[in-house]
Amino acid sequence: MNHDGDEHITRRDFFSLVGWGGVMATAGGSAFSCYKFYFPNVLYESQKVFKIGKPSDYPMGLSEKWKKERQIWVVRNERGIYAMISICRHLGCTPNWFEDKKVFLCPCHGSIYDLEGNVLGGPAPKLLWRTAVTIDPVDGQIVVDFNHRQDPEPVSTENGLRVDEALREVEPFFLKG
Repeated sequence: MNHDGDEHITRRDFFSLVGWGGVMATAGGSAFSCYKFYFPNVLYESQKVFKIGKPSDYPMGLSEKWKKERQIWVVRNERGIYAMISICRHLGCTPNWFEDKKVFLCPCHGSIYDLEGNVLGGPAPKLLWRTAVTIDPVDGQIVVDFNHRQDPEPVSTENGLRVDEALREVEPFFLKG
């Protein structure tokens, strides 16, 4: 029944429109999926081997210069230079250095590390990793290789999990001098 320009859609026309709408939505979704297949998501990670400057750029003690950008701390002691990865070995948080206490404290679960990476307390089951460091013969800069990590088996003592520092100060994880 049409009354002066009022159009009523029949039930058959309504379900026909709904059906064709579903077909079109399916076809559109399939076309979009095919399009995305040809342009995959790419994960751009930072380089795992990089330069951090000359040894003379690092005074005695701890440098947090690369903590945020490269997830490493650079430590210079009387015997040489090494780089530690700033990732807690418990659940992967980033510990913070407290100069007054001379320790790294993990804010998430309370792991405590000393300047050498030994575990002094908390739930961390392993020492902090040290990463390989070498000197570039061309420009004399320190080259950090994040892919090679020193992960010695610690000894449990009353002061936490420790490794003799002499065992850790070996090439390529330590630059003498």
